[in-house]
Amino acid sequence: MTAVVLTLLGSVAHAAWNLLASRAHAEDARVFVWVYSMFSLVALAPAAAVALARGADLSWTLVAASALSAVFHTAYAVSLQAAYSRSDLNVTYPVARGLGPVLASAFAVLVLQERLSPVGWVGIALITAGVGVVSTGAAPAHLQARRAAGVRWGVLIACAIATYTLWDAHAVAGLGVDPVLYYAVGGVWMCAVLTLSSGARLRLAGEVARRHWRTGAAVAVLSPLAYVLVLVALTMAPVSVVAPLRSTSIVIGSLLAWWWLGEAHGARRLVGAVVVTAGVAALVLG
Repeated sequence: MTAVVLTLLGSVAHAAWNLLASRAHAEDARVFVWVYSMFSLVALAPAAAVALARGADLSWTLVAASALSAVFHTAYAVSLQAAYSRSDLNVTYPVARGLGPVLASAFAVLVLQERLSPVGWVGIALITAGVGVVSTGAAPAHLQARRAAGVRWGVLIACAIATYTLWDAHAVAGLGVDPVLYYAVGGVWMCAVLTLSSGARLRLAGEVARRHWRTGAAVAVLSPLAYVLVLVALTMAPVSVVAPLRSTSIVIGSLLAWWWLGEAHGARRLVGAVVVTAGVAALVLG
């Protein structure tokens, strides 16, 4: 029961930070990601200290693996923020969070020669149907353009999610690195990648931090919190329980976007999000 509660709290935290990020509308999406990533280093420091105190090994393997992970996570974060400046959360979020596991499973089947059960194939069909519900329906031309942008960005973000999911799973399970320390060191690398890739844009950092520091600080706390809660839950319950519950963030995010943000076609997109969530659960269980 504790694992269920922790996982659901993690889902709420994940949906909440996405909701806040979608409302930031900062002067520059990449610089806003840089700002909250710098804030997150402060939030991650205690977790890293505890991991080291408990005997986690800060090896060269961990440092190198987390560097590659940071590249993937940076692509995810920057694409996500760009998507929220161009489309609605209740399109981008279900598409990205739903298709991410599908792409990861496709890689596992096609490249790693893993087998997918009939339940898993049902999950893929449900996710596809749910994404179809979210991304279709009558709408004015300007809303159709926003919806199309959300689908395009959602697919790109899903690719990033699948990539970092596969790599992080290999790092933790295959290379045996400590997951909390791995995530924290990855945060340091992510700030370095963002600093190098932002270049002259960082001249806006002061203004973005001044105007959006509350949102940035909240995202910096909620994003690692969502991850850590799931990590703790995984120590108490199997992945087959935690992963499907974690996918409830798709429904929570769509519900908040409809209820709080007043995004268009909320009822239809909520139904689609529920179908996507059911599909993710079936894919994980399969």
